[in-house]
Order: sequence, then structure tokens, then C-alpha cells
Amino acid sequence: MSRPLVVAAHGTASPEGQAVVRACAARAGEVLGMPAPPVVGFVDVCGPTLAEVLVGLEDPVVVPFFLASGYHVNHDVPAALADVPGATATPALGTADEVVQALAARVRETLPAGESPDAVLVLGAGSSDDHARGEVATVAQRVAEDLGCAAGTAFLSGPGPRPEEELARLREDGHTRVAVAAHLLSPGFFLDKAHAVADAAGVSRTQPLATHDLLARLVARRYREARLPDVGPRSS
Repeated sequence: MSRPLVVAAHGTASPEGQAVVRACAARAGEVLGMPAPPVVGFVDVCGPTLAEVLVGLEDPVVVPFFLASGYHVNHDVPAALADVPGATATPALGTADEVVQALAARVRETLPAGESPDAVLVLGAGSSDDHARGEVATVAQRVAEDLGCAAGTAFLSGPGPRPEEELARLREDGHTRVAVAAHLLSPGFFLDKAHAVADAAGVSRTQPLATHDLLARLVARRYREARLPDVGPRSS
């Protein structure tokens, strides 16, 4: 019998955002050939909570559906798994190839045919964790390399550069075609803020990452690698 897949997400008050997360989890289940959609549990804002959906499960594989490994990944997820028999937590989505490719694709979707940006400003939700912010900066640099342009990173909350400041810096450096990319999984409070930044900058909005098929495939890969720990090395 296969191990249950549980997707551990942040949570949002947006019903659309919750539905997007569940749809991505369901798509991951399809990729894996599961007969029923994986379970989704949230660690903040809305329910059901991760702890609630883990009740009665044995040997679950829990995929933290987070773009960076901050407090929720390092504390809330392990706490919820502590008393669950045989539970395994995979790495978060982080700087995986699929995240970089999906975000670069989201930027390209916004560009008129034949045009390319000379800089990309990647907007993260924000974290008090230095490592988590560093992961966002790493993704920004890799997306910029994919697009062949300069990179900027800003955060919508917490420490770090603010979007307006980083956008001004890029333009002062001579960049006139700056794309604004939302490093965010689903609709909700932070995506609204990212879209407001894009609107103020006069550039197109990018769509959330969780609606890109590569994110579902990344969840499926995390599950497979947890079940097959001897899988060869690959960019995480």
C-alpha cells in the first residue's frame, strides 16, 4: 500500500487561494497515479490544520508547500509531525529547478511577442529568516539568468528591500524594461500586494506559481524522492 501524500500549505483567507492549493495537490496526485487526491493541511490562517489532517494516518509523506524554508517549515511542520507514526517531511519547494522554470515562464507570459526584459524584480512574501530570504534571492538570480537580464529581489513584508526601493534602484542603473515577478504560490493577500506593485510600475501582472503544472510535478517529485531515498542527485 502506498504511503499517503499530505501537502502542508501556509493558508490564506482567500477561497480562491485555498482552491488553487488543493488543485495543485490533486494534480500532483494525478501525476503519481493516486486513486484519490492528496490531503491538504494548513499551518496558518485557515483550516483544516496540518495536525488535523494527519490524525489517523500512518507513514505519511508530508510535502511543505512553501517557496522558502522559514519558520513554518522549520517549526510548525515538524511539530505537527512529531507524534505521527512513520511520518516523513520532504524539503520545501525552495530553489528547485521547477520553481525557477515556472517563474521564468510566468514572466514570459506577460511579455509582448519578441520583447524581453532587461531586468526582473522578484517579489517574495517576506520572512524574518535570513536563509529563507536568501532562497528567494537565489531564485531571482537564476530566473534572471534564464531570461538573460539583471536581477532584483524585494519583499512584501518583514526585513529586506521594499519593492519600490528595488524598482527605483534598477531604473537608476539604467534598466528601462523591468519585469515584476510574483514569487508567490496562490491568490491572496500577498499576491494582491504584488499585483499592486506591478500596476504602479506600469507592467503586466504575473500569475501565481501553483497554477503552473511544474509545481504539481515538483510536489510529485518530492514524494517520489521521499519514498526512494537513493534517487540520484538533482538540483533541489
